[in-house]
Amino acid sequence: MKTETRSNTNRIVRGILVVLSLLFFICVVIQVFLAGIATFVNYGNWELHTTFIHYFEFTPIIMLILSFFVRIPKKIRWDYAGLYLLIIMQYVTTQLTASAPFVAAIHPVIAMILFWRSLVTVKASKKLIQKNNYRS
Repeated sequence: MKTETRSNTNRIVRGILVVLSLLFFICVVIQVFLAGIATFVNYGNWELHTTFIHYFEFTPIIMLILSFFVRIPKKIRWDYAGLYLLIIMQYVTTQLTASAPFVAAIHPVIAMILFWRSLVTVKASKKLIQKNNYRS
């Protein structure tokens, strides 16, 4: 009975990790889209880009914390931590616009890496709930 309960808990937490990783990926895509709107449509919409991040910036930390409640590969935990580190780097680069504009220009490059790594994380997280993978 205890093993069955633990198995159900693992399944639920893994499902939550998949949903959160997918939502995070979608939010990254929306964030890039909002930057495009501000750049190509109307600069007045820049505030949408700068405020939208606050709705999902801590998602990788939540995923990292949840990952300690289930048995998953350490690589996936590192992926969650890495996503948050990339977000921090995004904040740092925006603060360097005046003092180090060439460093600040890395901001869109980090966004591309964030897109790529969040997609990789979605795929890795989905494997957590596929049959016969990462059994409890």
